[in-house]
Amino acid sequence: MDKLERFDKALNDIIDEYNKLGKELKILRDEGKMKTTKFRELLGKKLVYSMIITIFKRYDLIDKNRLEE
Repeated sequence: MDKLERFDKALNDIIDEYNKLGKELKILRDEGKMKTTKFRELLGKKLVYSMIITIFKRYDLIDKNRLEE
């Protein structure tokens, strides 16, 4: 696996994790659990992934259709 393939795999993993966190947060919101430790931890992780994704968007490296808001 060359460097570009490893980069592409890492980027896909970041996008998948970002989307997964969004779904988990929605479930917790729907259950009214916004003040739980788990919710805050997941929200913090999603913000970190969001910052990483923002950098990749700046260089037009992300297919924006893959991101779920």
